Amino acid sequence: MSKNIFGKLINIVMDIMIFIFGIILLISIYNAIQVKVLGNDYSSFFGYSIFEVQTGSMADYIEAGDWIVVKYSKNIELDDVVTFEQDGEFITHRVIEAYNGTFVTQGDANNSKDDPISQEQIVGKVVKILPAFGIFKKTIFNPAVLITLIITLYLIGLTFKKVDNTKKVDVIMANILKKLKIFIKNIIKLIKKKLNKPKEITKEVPQEVIKEIKEEPKDEVVVTKVNEEVEEPVVHLNQIKEEDFDKTMYFRMVQVDKDELVENKIEIPEEEVEEIVKEEKEPTLSVVETELEMINKKKKKFKNVIEKAIFIKEEEIKEIIDLLNDGEKLKTNEATIKENLLKVYIDGKYYNYCGDVNVEYNGRNMASRVIEAIKKAGEKLNKQYKGSDKQFNEKVKKYVDLFTLITYIEQANLVLDDLQVKKQTYKNKILKILSIPFSQKELDKIVNTIIKTQKKYKAMIKYILEKLETELFNLKYNQVNKNIYALELEHNVNFSKVYSDYIVDKTYNDGIIAEDKMIVLINLLSIQLIKDMFEAEFNKKYILYVPESLYEKDNKLDKVFKLLEDEYAKNNVIVLTQYDKLVKNKKVIKDLIKLGYKFAVDIENNEIKNKDISMIQLMTYIFVPKKRKGVLSSIDVLAAMPNENNIIYDDIASKVGSYWGE
Repeated sequence: MSKNIFGKLINIVMDIMIFIFGIILLISIYNAIQVKVLGNDYSSFFGYSIFEVQTGSMADYIEAGDWIVVKYSKNIELDDVVTFEQDGEFITHRVIEAYNGTFVTQGDANNSKDDPISQEQIVGKVVKILPAFGIFKKTIFNPAVLITLIITLYLIGLTFKKVDNTKKVDVIMANILKKLKIFIKNIIKLIKKKLNKPKEITKEVPQEVIKEIKEEPKDEVVVTKVNEEVEEPVVHLNQIKEEDFDKTMYFRMVQVDKDELVENKIEIPEEEVEEIVKEEKEPTLSVVETELEMINKKKKKFKNVIEKAIFIKEEEIKEIIDLLNDGEKLKTNEATIKENLLKVYIDGKYYNYCGDVNVEYNGRNMASRVIEAIKKAGEKLNKQYKGSDKQFNEKVKKYVDLFTLITYIEQANLVLDDLQVKKQTYKNKILKILSIPFSQKELDKIVNTIIKTQKKYKAMIKYILEKLETELFNLKYNQVNKNIYALELEHNVNFSKVYSDYIVDKTYNDGIIAEDKMIVLINLLSIQLIKDMFEAEFNKKYILYVPESLYEKDNKLDKVFKLLEDEYAKNNVIVLTQYDKLVKNKKVIKDLIKLGYKFAVDIENNEIKNKDISMIQLMTYIFVPKKRKGVLSSIDVLAAMPNENNIIYDDIASKVGSYWGE
């Protein structure tokens, strides 16, 4: 009697455990459907999602290996800990700034802020922390372990079932094996239904899958060429690996080290290697327009064309970095490291700013200066880092090397015209700096892809600059001295002889039309500024005249100066005004100088008054008519402008269109 009761208790316990583990298995299968079949990035159960924390960026509050329960919510406030998606990764950090649907986050253990995020990127706020639950992912929440547990419990339960004493042991075992066979068959059928791919393969098979298939016995799986119909292969339990299930779990996986990727690099047979990228062809107009649409989606509004051109250049560099990085997803802190070094690179390469502004050296010989700035920035990142990431220094070194390589590649692209010489230079630098054992075919493909990428982005920038050009106006660059050019906008329209030159000039150079011409002038100048930046011609200065009437129209004035709202433009474009106009509009001009814009003044026939000296000293240049060179007291001029090099004796008015008829 006691044995029967014990057996029943065991059966009840086994049934309960099988039920519990069965529910967990069903949840895992549901998650697989959400992620693999429906293509969602994560699973959600009635607005709740579970994530496993992989890093210590929130140390002391959330540790690596903890589980977090995230609840979907639109009501995000300061100090909330939120999970958000950025660049394909899920990050959990604390909200430290919030305004107008935009949020800035930072990990408790990090020493720098994250990039701003929008409400749409936020999965939800953390409502529960389950400490050290990461171990369950390798055990209970592992589908392979779950299946084994359920089978084991099922067999144990069977042994305690009441059986006929007349049955022999071999009959009992036969029944057990029969039920086990049926159970395994059902499990296989379920896995095939939920996890297998369709019969017709229409997309390129990933190399990891190709390798996996090739390693299976030939009598079990028939490998056919991509895009051909194949019969659905039989899936055996021993074929289902833990990493296959990981792709369908709730949890974001930690990427392996780059060294491991290199060590286990897949060697693709020659007949399966993709056709080498054709770098000879220039990108078509449709390709350029499509790429620009994608750029506009990433950043919907630009202050001016200079900002847009630099953003396109940043996207080009990021694409090449990803290519050289073998498409590896960013690990913890890598996004911050990458963005920091990208800014240092852009400042040095396109703004001539390597720790301090320097216009003394030739841009074509600037690689060493940029590389030095990148290395110093890397050292600074290592010194300032206070987090728990033990691989932080290695990650910094990796990106210092990548941006060093980018510096050499862009320099070679600028100075080398011969394609074969350029390609060989790229290869040499890649092998020397990255020290990765690429095969010759891999190296050829990488270099060809880099060249194709460079041509694509160059075509995009060319396209947006051509949109600014107009046949109605010409921009003249009247040389003042070696590196200073005064700008004069001339119309290119043929008028009937019934209109006198006086009437035409008056129409184009006065009032509203003169003000509107400023937009045209600056757009045409922007083309030249971008070319100077990309060709490293940093020492050119451009003088332009702004009509006085604009200083009285705040909105229109803001619109004009918005087109020059860029550090390079502010350093290299000088706005000219006349002495009496400077005195009259000194408040507006002083405010613009505080914003970083540079001004010059034409003294004309005026004598500098003591009360105006402080204002004159804010000018980058003083222009003095040539006829007054021996007449105007040098003492007066030097009192206002101590640096004699900034005093230029030139009839500047005639070189900017005689002040546009004013």
